[in-house]
Amino acid sequence: MTENKQNDITFLDVACLLKITPETTLEKLGGVLNSSIFDAANIAGTLKQKGLIEFSAAFPGPTGLEITDAGKALINELNAKITEPTDALDEEILRQLSGGKRLPLELQNTLSLAPKDLAFRLYKLSKQNLIVYEVKNGGVELMLTEQGFLKTKTAQAQPQAQQAQTTTGQTAQSIEQAGMATEVSAQQAQPQSAATEQTVQKPKPSAGKKIVGITLLIIAIIIIIAVLFMKHII
Repeated sequence: MTENKQNDITFLDVACLLKITPETTLEKLGGVLNSSIFDAANIAGTLKQKGLIEFSAAFPGPTGLEITDAGKALINELNAKITEPTDALDEEILRQLSGGKRLPLELQNTLSLAPKDLAFRLYKLSKQNLIVYEVKNGGVELMLTEQGFLKTKTAQAQPQAQQAQTTTGQTAQSIEQAGMATEVSAQQAQPQSAATEQTVQKPKPSAGKKIVGITLLIIAIIIIIAVLFMKHII
């Protein structure tokens, strides 16, 4: 298979190639692919043109379909990659599917992926039970599994949780800084309050001093009255 033909391999090619068995004939391919005879013939012609299958005619019997060495190598390459972990691009494919995309061509145009790269990723996701696909009417339709749907929601929730955690940390830090500033202000205000209290509070005269003063005043008044009385008698 030439390099150009390898790069032109689509997920529809992969999905149809995997359905071909030694017992599959061209005449029965439509039933195998849930497609019309015309669509099945076009798919078989495309697979042959890309070097993935060959026709084996046994006139007047049915036309057999045989997977070529290039086709077998492609299947082996696909299976070798199914254990690879999903990456950000795989998660974006799942997100696009959750948003309503159903056809490989839609994903290819949206994500600007090469057909073969997308085909390998979709096959890996299907083997990891994240998506399922159905070949019908000369095409292939993609759908998320429950596991794929949950993985998409988890991937979407992680950035939100990280953002919330960052915001919470910043808020806590701001509160802590504000508390420290308030404490410092209170400590600075205490000496000023003490000084003010000392200034405002004046020493009060004791009760003993008040009694002595009153007694002296009474004695002085008595003396004055006595003197005046003596002058009046004389």
